[in-house]
Amino acid sequence: MQAIRQIYQDTPSVIHIDIPEALQHHPVEVIVRPLEETSKQELDANGWPLGFFEETVGAWVGEPLEREPQGEYEQRLELE
Repeated sequence: MQAIRQIYQDTPSVIHIDIPEALQHHPVEVIVRPLEETSKQELDANGWPLGFFEETVGAWVGEPLEREPQGEYEQRLELE
């Protein structure tokens, strides 16, 4: 069975969906999503959203974070 796709250039306020007989009384998934992005985030030179770090630095409110011991550095054979 092929999926049914309907694209609206000017979305009406009410849409009625006609369900084909083959799909009636069966589980189906109906997805409505915009075809264009509604807002574009400005990014810095490294690709992060502008203001990201200013909004998140110091935001942690749980127990203080502690770095666990890292153990001993693994000794490896020298490369030839």
